[in-house]
Order: sequence, then C-alpha cells, then structure tokens
Amino acid sequence: MAIQTKAYALYKQYIPFIILLSTFVALPALAEKTNYAELKRGDVINVNLDQLLPTQAVISLDEEYYNLGRYAEDLKKMYNDLCRVNGAKGIKKWDKDSNPTDISTYSCQAKQGENIDALPAVIIGPKDGELFLIDHHNILSTFWDMPNGGTSVPITLKVEYNLLGSGDDFWPELLNDHEVWLYNNKGEKIKPSALPQYIGSKQLKHDKYFSLAYFLDGIAYDMPDENKVPYVKLNWSRVLREKMDIGDYNLNNLDEYATALTEAATIITDLESDTVIGKSEKIAKEMGQKSSIDTKALENLLTNEKSTWHYAMAYRLAKKEKATPKNIEDENNNKEDDASNKKGSKKKESKKKDKPNSINETDKVKVE
Repeated sequence: MAIQTKAYALYKQYIPFIILLSTFVALPALAEKTNYAELKRGDVINVNLDQLLPTQAVISLDEEYYNLGRYAEDLKKMYNDLCRVNGAKGIKKWDKDSNPTDISTYSCQAKQGENIDALPAVIIGPKDGELFLIDHHNILSTFWDMPNGGTSVPITLKVEYNLLGSGDDFWPELLNDHEVWLYNNKGEKIKPSALPQYIGSKQLKHDKYFSLAYFLDGIAYDMPDENKVPYVKLNWSRVLREKMDIGDYNLNNLDEYATALTEAATIITDLESDTVIGKSEKIAKEMGQKSSIDTKALENLLTNEKSTWHYAMAYRLAKKEKATPKNIEDENNNKEDDASNKKGSKKKESKKKDKPNSINETDKVKVE
C-alpha cells in the first residue's frame, strides 16, 4: 500500500535514537526552594519533573512518539520544545554538549517563564510540597522519557490555585472545577488514590482512544479554548470509546490505523450538535465539532511523511522492531482489556443503529 511505502523509510533512522532510551544519564539540576504557603495564583516557580503529581492516569503515547520521532530527526526540536514549554519562546543556542537536565548548557530566545501563558499549570495540594499538574501531561512525559531526559529535567510552572491545608475538601474541589480526570485506560472510573505518583509512560498508561482524539484535532473538530474547557481530547476520547471498538484494529498496521482514524472522524462529525461530550458538560458544537470531516486535512495526516501520525508510527514501529519480546508494548492491551470494555455494553452493530442523544454520564465518583 502507498502508506506503507512512504512510512517505511522513516523507521530505520530512529533505531539508534531508540537505543539511547535505555542508556540516558540524568544530570543533577537545581530546583529553587519554595515556601508553598506563600504561593498564589499566577506565581511562577521552578521545579524538577519528579516533583509533579499527575491529575490523570493516562496519556496519548502516540503523541509522545510523535515528539520523540521529531527529536530523533533533529535535536534542535527537543530544545525548542523545552524553551517553549518553559515560557521562553524558542531555542536560541545549543550544541553537542547541551543537556536538557541543565538549562545552563543551552539558551532560549527569552527568559524562563516570560511567556506565562505557555507554562504548565499546577495546583498546590493539601500537604506542603505537593504540586498537582493539571495540564501538559503528554509533553512533560515526553521530557521524562526522552534520551538524556528524566526526573531531573527542570521545568517552569505557573500556580493555578493554592489549596494548601484544604484537607478532605481538596479532591471534591478539583472534581467540581474539572481539574482531575479519574478514568483509567480501560475507561473505568478510579479513585484519586489510584492516580500515579509520577508522570512518564511507565506510570501513565496509553489510552488508544486518547490518541485517536489527538490526531483528529483539526480534522473532525477544532480545539476550543482549553482555559474554558479542560481535558478536551480526553472528553472526545470518551465519545469514541462509547461508539467504536479500538480492539477491532491492529494499530501497528498502518492501513488498519488509518481506517480506525477515518471511523473515529466520522463518529465525531456525525454526532448531533447538541450531544453532550463526555464529562465536559459541553455540547459537541461548543467542543469544536466540525459539520463534516476535513478530508484534505485527513489525507495530509495519512500521506504526509512529516505529519504527526507518520512521525508517531515511524517511531512506534522502529521501537517495536528493536525491543525484545519482553519489552514490546502490547498494542492490543492484552485483548482481555478490550474484552472487559465490552461487558455490560451494547454490541457494536447496535450502537451504530441506535445513536444516543447524549453520552454524558450522570454517575458520581466517590472521593477518598
């Protein structure tokens, strides 16, 4: 197939980069000592990645693979992302001796934290020293997992709220403000105590529906203002989980993945515009739903060797090729996981015939 021919040439070039994943050396970096009691909304702080507590249990591993594929091709893109996410615009200068765990070894176009709107946001937890990350989980997990990345990568953050001393009111307040995503990669509700203690792909699990929603931004929907609608892609992923079975596709096969993306795009655009999306309390129109698939954008995603999907697939397949059987990620999530998702649900064919008006859930999460 044409897709296979265009993508295959990219796979081999990433293999040396992938080998480095198991051999990186994390250099120490200094994080500023902070008096958490004095922090207020809008304050900027510097910490290391291992100080962050996630507020979701899942990531889009394919988004991470897209980033790692770009970095394998050109390390400047890695430093540019580090500068951008740290609110310093973009990379100005770096060389072969630069290291992402030591910001003194490279320079950005602006000072760290200058562009406060670009910074990841955290909420100060009920106990001193707790920093709960409420966005940017995918890119920061990339920094954690990339060669020469890891726990000591310094990151600049902005404080969203300070809930130090809030005690038992902490999690209910986050739930009320939609600042936490309490679902695992099987779509099951979890308690706050089940959230991972660190970011990165070893702790945050791959949600395949999340990856579908990631790739379809600009194809089946346009991203609304995330400041007004948190967890946009994850809410769209719940729609897809309800309407299709990702277990029907082998996502290591380019043609099957392309078919899955086409089905997912059709599901999103075919929804009634007043359908409530996931846990967002917003209707499809407010969540950026397109009236029809942007076929030109979809074609570009599937055929352009520089698209997010092609980078992700090239990296994924190169990684799989190099891995030992023990380390190969089971892209089918052990099949029994997919089977468990079907329990208590309607068969796929009946779902297509009987499309619900709303897929918003009314059940409540019991908070510990």
